[in-house]
Amino acid sequence: MTLLALFLVAAQAGTAAPSADGPVQPLGLPFPVCSGVRVIAPQLTVQPRDLAFSSRQVLDLQFRARLRQNLQGEHLLQLKVFTPNGFLYQVITVPFVPSTPTLDPEGKKVSLRRAREAAAAAPPPPPRSVQGFPRPLAVQRLMPVAGDGTTRIQYELDARLPVAGTSITMSSLYGRWSVQPYLDDQPGPCGPATRFTIRE
Repeated sequence: MTLLALFLVAAQAGTAAPSADGPVQPLGLPFPVCSGVRVIAPQLTVQPRDLAFSSRQVLDLQFRARLRQNLQGEHLLQLKVFTPNGFLYQVITVPFVPSTPTLDPEGKKVSLRRAREAAAAAPPPPPRSVQGFPRPLAVQRLMPVAGDGTTRIQYELDARLPVAGTSITMSSLYGRWSVQPYLDDQPGPCGPATRFTIRE
């Protein structure tokens, strides 16, 4: 490989994808905006470590998508859910607005507890009309959560995938599923896919 080709590859690897409100600060990560999607079953007191859920024990699954940044402005997060055969099963659309500021009036970082309390106390955003939906959708406010090694605080959104009484159980769509987040109208995903299992 020539020196010029190596330079181009290195330059592309260090460039972050743009967001709807301008360039994203590069974090040196393959997905600088979304850190992933947690999958849990609200009905279970103990969550399976292997993310294998029995359709006889759960009514629905909850997706908790995490963002590394408190994106400003109005945005849409789409969670694309794929069947074990790789077919698109559902696209869950979540309109959202930023969390309350995580800095106090003097510019100092507030604790995670205070950030969460401020976000919970903020008035709920009004529903938003989204193209392709006959009725306005509920809008979520990003909720601060404990971060990982890349950021001190991350931000979470919730979505629900019904399981009981759906084609998942009626058509025995059991096996290894996946869910991947997409931000606004960007063609590529904003975060890695999370794989989980739904069994009978």
